Amino acid sequence: AACSLSCPIALRFDARGSLTSLRVVPQPVGSGVAADGEASLRVWCVGLNFRDVLNVLGAYPGDPGAPGSDCAARVAALGAAAGAELAVGGCVLGHAVAALASLARADVRLLAARPAELSPESACTLPTVWSTVHAAFCGSHPLARHR
Repeated sequence: AACSLSCPIALRFDARGSLTSLRVVPQPVGSGVAADGEASLRVWCVGLNFRDVLNVLGAYPGDPGAPGSDCAARVAALGAAAGAELAVGGCVLGHAVAALASLARADVRLLAARPAELSPESACTLPTVWSTVHAAFCGSHPLARHR
């Protein structure tokens, strides 16, 4: 069925191997339902990483799933056991599953509240960068893990 940008959409591909295989498709509304420990998100911005390009081109080992992870979003719903750190309607940044879409879901442990001073466009560039730098510092300074 045809869909305009007024309904939920997702960027998907039928086969890996070329960036031209990407297409915009309607997204089922129920695909963002939050399970225990998850948040359902309304995605605003997505940061693309080299991993996403390798994924679409078929050059990433194994099946990395749908492209897109780093995002800035608004929390639409929280599953049970989500904790008190996030609230429905709150602005977040972090890693989500298949975030190249209007709706996504994420483990709440991989999300953080987005400061008002940080735009969604800037926020979506941070999750993988921060994780990489954090892992590098912890790896180079083993005692830093205990702080």
